[in-house]
Amino acid sequence: MKSLKRFKRGIILLLSLALVIVAGCQAIQGVDFNAVLKNTLKVTSSEGKQSVELKLQFNEEAYEGMSEEEIAMMKLFSNVKLQMDSVKVQDASHASYAGKLILGDKASIGFSIKQSDTTAVIEVEGAKLPIVIDVSGSGIGSMLGTADPDDASEAGTDEEALTAIGKEITDSATSFFIDNLPNPDKLSVNAVQEPINGVNTTLFHVKAEMSGTEIWAWVKKYVDVLAGDREGLDTFVKQVVAIMSSHPELYEEMGVNPFEQSGLDAPTTEDMVKEMTDELVDTLTSLQEELAAMEEENGEERGQIFNDDSSIKAELYVDGKMDIRKQVVDLTLKPSEQALFPLDGLSLHMEGEMWNVNGDVEADAPVIPSQAIHSDQLDSMKGYQFLRMFDKQSAAYSLLDQLGVGEQTVELSVASRLYPAIVTPKYVTIIPLRHVAEQLGASVKYDKKTKSVTVYDEATNTTIVLKEGSDRVTVNGTAKTWSFVTKTVDGTLYVAGRDFANALGAKVHWDDSYGYDTFVIDRVVH
Repeated sequence: MKSLKRFKRGIILLLSLALVIVAGCQAIQGVDFNAVLKNTLKVTSSEGKQSVELKLQFNEEAYEGMSEEEIAMMKLFSNVKLQMDSVKVQDASHASYAGKLILGDKASIGFSIKQSDTTAVIEVEGAKLPIVIDVSGSGIGSMLGTADPDDASEAGTDEEALTAIGKEITDSATSFFIDNLPNPDKLSVNAVQEPINGVNTTLFHVKAEMSGTEIWAWVKKYVDVLAGDREGLDTFVKQVVAIMSSHPELYEEMGVNPFEQSGLDAPTTEDMVKEMTDELVDTLTSLQEELAAMEEENGEERGQIFNDDSSIKAELYVDGKMDIRKQVVDLTLKPSEQALFPLDGLSLHMEGEMWNVNGDVEADAPVIPSQAIHSDQLDSMKGYQFLRMFDKQSAAYSLLDQLGVGEQTVELSVASRLYPAIVTPKYVTIIPLRHVAEQLGASVKYDKKTKSVTVYDEATNTTIVLKEGSDRVTVNGTAKTWSFVTKTVDGTLYVAGRDFANALGAKVHWDDSYGYDTFVIDRVVH
């Protein structure tokens, strides 16, 4: 499941950022920080728990002119925490997660995700049914748009090959990009006893800290080191080319293998290595120049972000195998002079523990229930239908309702060529029936025998029956007279816009903000 993989990679990225500030070319007091970072990228299985908390500090002036609902929404999302109480990663395709999403002190939504190589089952607190997602077709061919969607086994093989190649390239990259990492100035290491999953464990306690000013200097130094290591770049590129050329299956679906081209003008492997290395050097040199220009031309603006009030702090607990077993990372950003208005600042706190690293882990297996919502159903759902998947008393329902998931808007320009709103000589606006009804999630059916059209709106449980050439309609069995007859215009059936909207619990208004008159239909479905 791509979203789960992105989440896992995001956690690794945050952790890697912490490691970046404690990594250096030399070991300190028995801790080889480069080995620690490399090991982090090689973890294939583990158990643990993680949490990430983001706090946003809004400037009070940001609330001026806002409604109470808008202010409440901003404050609700000013403190968001993702708490993973149980993380079991069995391998690249099998994992399970259980935890909760916490929004300030107002909402807490529990969830669980169980994933195999073919299926992911998501359960959310308050949801009436679990969500089932097919994750089998995510191989190389799928990403290129060339694979047969019915050939799941081939897609699985592609994904395994791509994963293996990625690991090989990662191993090659670590030697160059990690070994060149410079040491930060504030770094300490102590031997401690620390509980991991309730068991006291002997660990190295690594503490590191950099201010915003120091981070800027560190980044410049790192780029300078990379740009100056032409020999290391050349070795790295050679390794990548060797890996890519040894996997011809990558290029079968594309139809072209760049390493097997023939002809007088075909580049040699040496030519390709030199060209790629030259491009990397040019990229790093350009980055050096951009950083220098930013420092010279925008020194004041840079200082508003990379200042002494901003910082990153990391505490890592590393075992004798150079595996991280516990981490606490704090990132604080306090820009000066409202550089990020409406934000006065933000903080990111991440902590977690890990055990059974690269051991035998059995993730909770997904079980598809007899009643569930499948991913293809989600794709076709209207917002209100998704909202109604949740119990009205649940925190998830309340949150989605606040976010306006049940809001619907249909806009009809008088200048549109396809489905315009039409203003009649009597100043009654008529609208294309089927186009509007289907955008709202309603169905439209024509009865040849009675020559009547029936509109059924699931959202409001409303049935409208009408006939072309008549202004008489029935709404839920009650006869009504609308302000204009139902009529066909250029092959499209039109009805009185305001009357139709009112029948489905919607409101109408005109909007000219686009430079032309637009008839707008709005409603909120709970």
